[in-house]
Amino acid sequence: MWALRAGYVGLVVAVVGLVVMSLGSTSWFLAVGVFTWLGAVTVTATGFLWTRHDLREPRPRYWSMRLLLIHDSVHSKASSKRS
Repeated sequence: MWALRAGYVGLVVAVVGLVVMSLGSTSWFLAVGVFTWLGAVTVTATGFLWTRHDLREPRPRYWSMRLLLIHDSVHSKASSKRS
């Protein structure tokens, strides 16, 4: 989950880098965002495929797993319930 959230940050940094670059600045901000996003994508995809491989048949479809993963990364839950 942390890799997907880091990917969101990298994507935002890349978009801001595009805006900054279009205003005439250097492209280092864009490069940092792209490299962060690519690293997060690699870790997320590897974990996704390993997890799907470990599930018993019938496995969920790719799209349903992707949407559930995105939903869970945006809607965080408390790790413990308080009484």
